[in-house]
Amino acid sequence: MGILEWVFIGGLRAYHSAMGHDDGDGIGPVAPGGPSHGPSFSRRNLLKGVAIAGVGLGVGAGVPGTAGAAKSKFPIGASAKKSTPTQITLWHSMTENNLTTLQKITNAFNSSQPHVKVNLLNQNSYTDTQTAYTTALSGGQSKLPDLVQWESELIQLLIDSQSVVPVSQAIAADHYSLSDFVPSMLNFFRVRGTLWALPFNISSQVLYYDENALTKAGLDPSNPPATLTALKKACQKIVSTATAKYGMSLKLDQTNFEQWMALGGQTLVNKNNGRSGRATKVTFDNALGKYLVQWWATMLKGNLAQATAASGTGGYDNLLAIGSGIAPITIDTSAALGTILTVLQSGQYPNVKLGVGRLPVPGSKPNKHGGVYVGGAGMYIVKKSTPATMDAAWQFLKYLVAPTQQATWALGTGYVPVRKSAIRIPALAQAWASVPQYKVAYDQILASPVNAATAGYVTGAASQVDTDLQDALTAISNGTPPNRALAQAAASANSAIQSYNERV
Repeated sequence: MGILEWVFIGGLRAYHSAMGHDDGDGIGPVAPGGPSHGPSFSRRNLLKGVAIAGVGLGVGAGVPGTAGAAKSKFPIGASAKKSTPTQITLWHSMTENNLTTLQKITNAFNSSQPHVKVNLLNQNSYTDTQTAYTTALSGGQSKLPDLVQWESELIQLLIDSQSVVPVSQAIAADHYSLSDFVPSMLNFFRVRGTLWALPFNISSQVLYYDENALTKAGLDPSNPPATLTALKKACQKIVSTATAKYGMSLKLDQTNFEQWMALGGQTLVNKNNGRSGRATKVTFDNALGKYLVQWWATMLKGNLAQATAASGTGGYDNLLAIGSGIAPITIDTSAALGTILTVLQSGQYPNVKLGVGRLPVPGSKPNKHGGVYVGGAGMYIVKKSTPATMDAAWQFLKYLVAPTQQATWALGTGYVPVRKSAIRIPALAQAWASVPQYKVAYDQILASPVNAATAGYVTGAASQVDTDLQDALTAISNGTPPNRALAQAAASANSAIQSYNERV
């Protein structure tokens, strides 16, 4: 392995440590409740010491948008009334370029006004953040933060802990408009009518491919496969022309299965993906789910795709296979694009010309109700007994998601901005014009309709559900009949959901 391959892997590992499963960044799910995935992170542990977190405001149902301002008791302006700056702490999981950019934005905020001083505390990974948060709630020596960056899939655990204030309360009290936010990004963080957080570091799964390899196989690199049917045909062409050993790499990661369910307009759990009520069972073992696992099995059985690891050093084999010429197509997180381009620009893989396309949709045509759901994390305001700290957290959060800061964030990290007007800021507009691959993920999310399927699924047992789906894909790669593997995943996931709900 060359030195730049190690740089490549190191950079991707940094992205993975700072992102959740739906970032795809995905080099495997962060599943602290599942086997070999770190310490248990149950609601019982979360709820221990809620009193320590401070009772401040009640969790009461917030209202999406700006409605209900008269009823909100969020202490807007409390930090400005103090004679000294209000000190707050943000727990985050950013590393490498992401950390540098966050520090830059935070320093600018601290210098821009006299009322709030933000201190960053790096927890290094989402798993470490979860562990530290659980310990603090349970009466540990560490104090809870004032803001916490929390990975998307574990939103139900944080809601059930009753330790955060719905951001809709601050929005209502401050008459804050959400009209400039990308709707589908907001929709992930809205559960049963309450907006719990604002999106911050957002990405999605995209198609990566070597344009030169597609051209060699007689395919049009300017028109990458847009459906799974077309993707299969493209892989057949690549293999039949001996362009590469495999048409593509398929990571043994449940993220793509989950995204394809959303692109097909289908939910993963009942109660509208857990959005209208607490989910009680999975719904992914339906006709679309069976089609997806059958497609997956066919791709592997026919050597149209190679299975690659979802985690560890092997979690990057799908990307390295493009450079080595083993398999010129793969699917991975858009958040890795900056690292990939840096490696390619170094000259390590001179024969590769990178193409980026939207995630292919299931079947042979798009579903009008389908779209991708977001990966990454949101920012949550933690309950505090001091009104000034909650207000200070809100003031900083508004700054983080403002268009100018979102443009800076996108430029420095590769994440997509959460504000529509951010893409018109000259620096970002120019950068995307010169490297249009960066805009693919944004356009894909922007085009997603707002509904239960594209909101993503919510359950306190999300970690185990992810693990069960990943186990099913691994079993399929080892020869288990796809329908049997899917049924086993559904049975195990239903048991996990029932067990979690019984503890709530």
